[in-house]
Amino acid sequence: MTICKERKDVSTGTSYGKLWRFDEYEDDEGFVYEEITEWLLTTARAKLPIEGDRSETDRVDKKSKLPMRESLFAHVPPYIIFHGYDKNGASLPQEITRHLLWWHTKNFSPRMIRLTVLKSGFTMTEKPMANWSGTWCTKLAFLRRSKQLKKFQKINHFPNCQQLSNKINLWTNINRMAKIHGKKSFDYMPLSYVIPNEYAKLKRLLDRRTVWILKPADSCAGRGIRLVSRSFEIPKKSSYLAQRYLWNPSLINGYKYDLRLYVLLTSIDPLRIFIYSEGLVRVATVKYRNRFDTLHDRFMHLTNTSINKLSPRYRGNDDPNKQQGNMWSLTALWNYLRFRERANTNNIWRKIKGIVIKSIISAEASLVQGMKDSNPPSYNNCQLFGFDVLLDVRLEPWLLEVNDCPSMDTETPLCAIVKGQLARDFLNLVGFHVPNILGPADVETLEGHSKESQICYDRNIYEALLSKDGEEKQRSFEKNCHNRQNYLNLILRKLTPDDVRVLIRHEDELAQTGRFEKIFPTRNTYEYFKYFDKLRYYNMLLDAWENAYGNNRLPGIDRLRKLCRERYHLKQTPLKNLQEETNS
Repeated sequence: MTICKERKDVSTGTSYGKLWRFDEYEDDEGFVYEEITEWLLTTARAKLPIEGDRSETDRVDKKSKLPMRESLFAHVPPYIIFHGYDKNGASLPQEITRHLLWWHTKNFSPRMIRLTVLKSGFTMTEKPMANWSGTWCTKLAFLRRSKQLKKFQKINHFPNCQQLSNKINLWTNINRMAKIHGKKSFDYMPLSYVIPNEYAKLKRLLDRRTVWILKPADSCAGRGIRLVSRSFEIPKKSSYLAQRYLWNPSLINGYKYDLRLYVLLTSIDPLRIFIYSEGLVRVATVKYRNRFDTLHDRFMHLTNTSINKLSPRYRGNDDPNKQQGNMWSLTALWNYLRFRERANTNNIWRKIKGIVIKSIISAEASLVQGMKDSNPPSYNNCQLFGFDVLLDVRLEPWLLEVNDCPSMDTETPLCAIVKGQLARDFLNLVGFHVPNILGPADVETLEGHSKESQICYDRNIYEALLSKDGEEKQRSFEKNCHNRQNYLNLILRKLTPDDVRVLIRHEDELAQTGRFEKIFPTRNTYEYFKYFDKLRYYNMLLDAWENAYGNNRLPGIDRLRKLCRERYHLKQTPLKNLQEETNS
């Protein structure tokens, strides 16, 4: 069975390409039925918006008839609402949906992302040059497309993200930080050696009968991983990271496990980091024994779901509250550790958040340089990472690796529950606008249903250049304000239009976090500034903002609202003409 259908914009004659391809799944009738249903739901949109089921906590402005999420601030375009893949929400009008395209490559379309965007009014396209609004693609596809992104397109990678996801790069960055700032602050990744460059060093340790886990530098899902304890088992020509094997891990009922945690970067400069409060706990299928004669048993020593689901002992789990099977929710693990191990899980979580922040800071300079080299609008990029963490027998967290494109497929029923919520919260937090390609007739129709005159992506918010005086303010603070108290007292007194644009996005993100928790910046994360290669202006700005309004956001929001009502954020005003503002 093959279903391919071309869709065209009647007004422009533009072909959007194939809506979907089913030929890869022609033997799976259930899959085809579900996809046909999703396609019918997507294309059968009403001409005008209607008030739909609002059982979700989507905050649609009651003054607007458009079922979109209004910004907290005037003269900022609204955001598309993403509904859960199993939820129904108010339908967008066809004046919008005919322009909402989601690009995917032929062989890569993660199920939870796909179902969520289809449910929310998007249509799939395989054409990379189409006017698509968003994509969840592989790193290779990103590298091919990054130089050709349109201003209104959002993609799930940052330039140079391999500084975190490549295992050799990750270790190199963290090891460099340990040498600069002391091992005590960065002793959270197992000792590692780069093969073949450091083979001689590793051989000396192997001669003492130690166990190491070999990982290809840029692979995932357990591919190519193996445990070794003798030097002749190590390939001398291939590129590997040899990581000291944690011999005494924490166990669940005698089984080894690790944590898959989800970390979201919405901006590099300023640095904004979120962590998802729910995650997945992956449990091995053979009881753990730390003996050399068991090193060949992948079902005992490796926790990857892609490996253990091949075991005849693998058992699924369809309830995030139950402590059963070979996959648990993070919530279930915390309950287990609290009641069975008498553990302080809040302390474990605090340490994990510190590991996440320091790891990203270790690559921050490279990430900033990547953004400068490609110079995209601040709207274009976001990235969800998968952080793999293992707890040892003392319940100390260890970072194993970072995945730059974590699986959003549904390997198990529990995956569908956790990743379904994750996909919705991720897409809502990063904030998608309607692309600014609508024709005059569509815009006129939509403006009659919204209090905002600007419905679509506004380049003045994401692409506006700094004035010379704005640049001077930034240079002055970066050069002279090494004392935190100095910039806390001064940087918020006179906000430039660019300052306001940065703060608008910061507050709009915080208004739609779902189950994400902002971990950087906060009122206390200035303590991590000592690890940055350079203290950048925008990080100082957000530090001062959090210090002033972190415990009570409303006064800060009101201050920004006043400026936005005057369209101040859309200007490039010289500093000498800025309105005098001081904190009350």
